[in-house]
Amino acid sequence: MVLLTEQWDDVIARLDGARGQELRGLITQIGGAEGTGAVIRITQLLVSELPPEHPVRRALAEDDLYVGAPTDWAALRDLLVVVARTPDAEPVAGQDDASAPAGTVDETPAGILAEVTARLLRAPALTEQDVRLRGADPADPGLLRLDRPDGGQQWPSFQFAADGGPLSVVRTVNTLLGAETDPLGVADWWLGANPWLDGRPSDLIGDVPDEVVLRAARAVIEEV
Repeated sequence: MVLLTEQWDDVIARLDGARGQELRGLITQIGGAEGTGAVIRITQLLVSELPPEHPVRRALAEDDLYVGAPTDWAALRDLLVVVARTPDAEPVAGQDDASAPAGTVDETPAGILAEVTARLLRAPALTEQDVRLRGADPADPGLLRLDRPDGGQQWPSFQFAADGGPLSVVRTVNTLLGAETDPLGVADWWLGANPWLDGRPSDLIGDVPDEVVLRAARAVIEEV
């Protein structure tokens, strides 16, 4: 949360209008009766919307995310309100999740990871049989393969041509980013917002030159 005050301008620039408005509304609730729910929802929002390489997103991924420590939440809220240039107004409508009673949302790092994983698994995907019918090897290290809670696996469908096999640019980026060892992280790169491309990479395949997508992927490697 403290890092958010330092990175505010960059963070808000990466959110669309609705998400930015939601974040501003949540800030006004910190330190109040619904403060716990607001902090949880802010965390979920930032994990969902920021690219994996962003400093705030990296901080949220640290193991000590929810280590207990004395925190003056009211003072932190006031600082964020100033940084965000947000008046101390009523919460933005449509924020039922933020006001959920404490304990109804799993705010642990494992819980947040589970939520991100569930989001990635909701993306259109192929079965192992589908992949073979496309003429591809399901064990290809250049293909993203996500494990499901039921023990099965699925292959995000954006990796394949509409009626054909794997796309060359996708296999190259997957290999570059280490899809074989970090499938969730690479899937999140493809399916999350990307500042380089001003959109989600998976949505832009074929609409922007492959080299531009590759440069965006290399930027992640260079920043790490």
